[in-house]
Amino acid sequence: MDLDEAVGELYGAGLGDFVAVRTRLAKEAGGDLGREVKALRKPTVTAWLLNLLARRSPELLAEVGELGERMRSAQGEGDAAALRDARPERDALVRRVVAATREVAKGEDRQLSAAGEDEVAATVVAALADETSQAALASGMLVRALRYSGFGEVDLDDAVAARARLRVLPGGAAGAGRGEGDETTEAEQTEEPPEPPEAAELRETELRLQTVEAEVDLATSQLAEAEEALARAREAVAQARERLRTHSTERERLTKEATRLRRACARAARRQ
Repeated sequence: MDLDEAVGELYGAGLGDFVAVRTRLAKEAGGDLGREVKALRKPTVTAWLLNLLARRSPELLAEVGELGERMRSAQGEGDAAALRDARPERDALVRRVVAATREVAKGEDRQLSAAGEDEVAATVVAALADETSQAALASGMLVRALRYSGFGEVDLDDAVAARARLRVLPGGAAGAGRGEGDETTEAEQTEEPPEPPEAAELRETELRLQTVEAEVDLATSQLAEAEEALARAREAVAQARERLRTHSTERERLTKEATRLRRACARAARRQ
């Protein structure tokens, strides 16, 4: 057993079994590896659910990778039209991942809270914006949810188990780094001229705008769902009040009828 195998088993286990599984794996590994396994952190509920999603629906996260690659490419080329065209697909994909994570939670007899849905959406937005975050999400080794601020790289400190083993290959796949015998192409060796500060600032601002727009769209969707739930609750309360009035009226009628019958019985008893 190596660290990758231990991490794969540990972060795919039930959240309630995490400590027991970690203890068993650390004992089986022994030595330095055992100490590494023992140091692995328990994921948050959201991270755990996303790790399960990565194992159960890799094709969905592959869509995140493919769209993220297209959006980053368009961003790098300054293709604003392509970014605008990708927005509906991005918003729909974020909602699909949130819904899929909600279903994973139901399958584990848990409920994904509104805060959890926000964390899932933020993680997807980070994965779309940042290649390393995309690999982290697909790895199934998240310890916490991710969030992209809109500037620079996503902070992955303490976000992924065994981060040293997380590598990003061309095309956005997670895996091992280049071997010593791999050849480096001339294009890879050629350094590109530095980007003008104004262009970099514009690119970062546009990406930040996309991030905020995605969060606004999700919040709007959640607000609509909450308003529908509130309307249903109000209707249920109105129906309950109507039933209460009906039962109260019926109780009052029956009480009067009981009083009348008792008096009739008393009068009949006196006549005997």
